[in-house]
Amino acid sequence: MRLELKLALIGALSKIVIFFILLILLHKVIDRQALQHTDRALIKMKEKTMANVAKIGINSFLNIEKDSAFASYNILKDEYITIDLNTNKGEGKTVFSEEARIIEDEEFDYRILNYSFDVDNQHYILEIGKNIQLINALNRTMKNISISIILLVLLSTILFDIGINKYLLYPLNRMIIPKLKTITNPETYDYSELGSSTSDFVYLNNALNELMHKVTAILKNQKKFTADVSHELFTPISIMQSKLENLLTSGNLPEQFVSNVMDQQNHLNRLQQIIKALLLIARIENDQFSKNETVVVREVVEEIILNIEDRAEMKNITIENQINPSDLLPNVNKSLLYILIFNLVSNAIKYNNEGGWIHISAFTTGCNFCIEISDNGIGIDKDQIESVFDRFKRADPASGEGHGLGLSIVSSIVRFHNASIDVKSVKGEGSVFKIQFNVKEC
Repeated sequence: MRLELKLALIGALSKIVIFFILLILLHKVIDRQALQHTDRALIKMKEKTMANVAKIGINSFLNIEKDSAFASYNILKDEYITIDLNTNKGEGKTVFSEEARIIEDEEFDYRILNYSFDVDNQHYILEIGKNIQLINALNRTMKNISISIILLVLLSTILFDIGINKYLLYPLNRMIIPKLKTITNPETYDYSELGSSTSDFVYLNNALNELMHKVTAILKNQKKFTADVSHELFTPISIMQSKLENLLTSGNLPEQFVSNVMDQQNHLNRLQQIIKALLLIARIENDQFSKNETVVVREVVEEIILNIEDRAEMKNITIENQINPSDLLPNVNKSLLYILIFNLVSNAIKYNNEGGWIHISAFTTGCNFCIEISDNGIGIDKDQIESVFDRFKRADPASGEGHGLGLSIVSSIVRFHNASIDVKSVKGEGSVFKIQFNVKEC
């Protein structure tokens, strides 16, 4: 996951947690404030009522003839006021409660203020109520408004953080990472300075530049070493081969030593082939080849078949080139592609049965151009498939054929082209090697 996305997710998650905490606290605050607001309104109504009692007298409120009580309800039953005789003395006491009241055969829940007072040595109780449903409706409205505001602030801050993260990480995303992605050869690396006010990114860019300078120097030394090894090893081997040939052609060599000299010559030839293979692998892994050619794959395969058909004929093996003449493979090295397919076909012949077949095909799937070499040979053991590309690893060590470097060279060429290779094999039925070259962006 990219750093920019991680920062955005962490910021969003932290804000969501804060949002839920604020929401819980806000609900409690709103409930508390709504209750306090209701109580203050009830107290104001009580004070106003008591002022009227003091002004016009208690008898103006009471129906003396009936029950010496007063009751007033608004139309929607949202509020009511009652004054009634009180048998208990308790002047000046104000009590709040939440109770149900039946008004005109309907039951309502109210927040109630009870206030005891005395007038003319008579005890009265004032009761003022506000409908709780009205209070709850106001609470819900306030809560919905607060949630909407918090959500809007949350979304705005998340979008703001994403924008800030993009701005702060711009040098990393648009300069440093692209430089790393386009590295194919340290000698072509972009060593430009990073124009950024963020010292960490400047330090990272400078460290990468310094590292690539060191890698370039190491690779130059390695290439020089490869060239030196090539010269220093081949020269004495060539001299030894020349001397052995002179011994064989001189006619002075006793008969009993001829076979020994020929064996030594074979060992030198084998050593020379191994050195060539190892040097080829080293050159491939050191990026000493270009890969800017567009190749007609069928023509390469035809050339391989022409050069290897004598070996196939010795085992009566049929090789079929099933590649379309119009199939083109861009951005490759033709020589290395030749070696790649040649080694796979050579292995297919080596480990095939008398009268077997080898099919070479190509096709496009998605973004990849695939080359497939299949045969009906002896196959590979399941537990050996993962190690077939290891150096000096041979499917049949007892045969004495090869050096176990052919598939290692194949693996190096595949990696050099940023391709992939897949092996499927069934012991006794044959093998399929599929190479996938990425030919376009997906």
